[in-house]
Amino acid sequence: MQKRVYKFRIYPNRQQEYSLAKTLENCRFLYNKQLESKINRYKEDKTNLSQFDLNNNLIELKEKNKDFYKIYGQVLQEINKRINLAFSNFYRKIKKGEKAGFPRFKTKNRYNSITYPQYGFKLEKNQLYLSKIGSVNLVKHREIKGKIKTLTIKKTSSNKWYVYFSVEKETENKSTLNDNSVGIDLGLNHFYADSEGNLKDNPRYLRKTEKKLKIIQRKLSRKKKGSKNRNKYRLKLAKVHERISNQRLDFLHKESRYLANNYNLIAVEKLKIQNMTKNHYLAKSINDASWNKFLQLLSYKVEETGGKLVGIDPRNTSQSCICGNKVEKTLVVRIHKCSNCKIEINRDVMSAMIIKALAFSHIESSTMSNMESNALGDISVETSMNQEPSKVFSKLN
Repeated sequence: MQKRVYKFRIYPNRQQEYSLAKTLENCRFLYNKQLESKINRYKEDKTNLSQFDLNNNLIELKEKNKDFYKIYGQVLQEINKRINLAFSNFYRKIKKGEKAGFPRFKTKNRYNSITYPQYGFKLEKNQLYLSKIGSVNLVKHREIKGKIKTLTIKKTSSNKWYVYFSVEKETENKSTLNDNSVGIDLGLNHFYADSEGNLKDNPRYLRKTEKKLKIIQRKLSRKKKGSKNRNKYRLKLAKVHERISNQRLDFLHKESRYLANNYNLIAVEKLKIQNMTKNHYLAKSINDASWNKFLQLLSYKVEETGGKLVGIDPRNTSQSCICGNKVEKTLVVRIHKCSNCKIEINRDVMSAMIIKALAFSHIESSTMSNMESNALGDISVETSMNQEPSKVFSKLN
């Protein structure tokens, strides 16, 4: 089974928008109330309230706050599931020795979504019926394929409303691709270079908008907290950030779709992006490029087209030549020059060629029948340039 999420924008009228906003506020209040109960109960007698216990508390809370009767029942139960999940993640990180943040109370701007887990909604052409809310206008720009499991309604910081349909559908084993393969080297100077010699420019959407962001942020900082003017500039700032995010996502979708549709084997570096962002000189540029999101999009698109996505250990892929000769160079050197085969080419293109060669080397030495998943995290090639390059490339030269 494949899981997919479809996102659509909705346009509630004034009454519906008021009802949605009121529902969000009541759900936030309930979340904080249930979290408080869970914490206090543990402090009193070391009892850890389960999701079932929190559901039982709803009966008493409904009697105290009649507004909860205006919210669909399963939406309220989903709040308890969120609390339970937050604590599960907290304990899991503690056990692994990772840095864990204790579940915290939600302020007004930190609780922006409600979820219908199974029922309480119905899709009707260009309208979405929501229990206790009514029929809301929806822009359905594409058909939903699969069985709808849950519906999440979210309000963005720019005061727009969106719905997210979580869908399950049968896995389709299809392959409509030609016998093409490519190696990809991700970078900051260029977004990526491929083994065919193509260089895709890095759009740098955040960098190009920084000047505008600074102006709005400076004006926002001068406004009195709680004033209408401050909210006005907060909204302006949110819209600029939202535009940057949309531009970046559009670019990533188009590039990942192009690669998935044109190649049946794509070899990429298996980068430890979280560790790389600890470099404060490069963190902003890496986040602006959004490599991790790109690899996620590429992974599921390759799965849909029946191709393969192979992760390569990136160590020393930029310090060797396709002929097997070692060519050491610093980051300042952008041209690869080999004294052995006399090749002179962009260093990123050479890295992409080596990444592709390493992928082929691994595939030829192992059976592809054992690889059941196309996800990047599941297909990992441990072959690296720490091994003898001459042996790796012997079949390719």
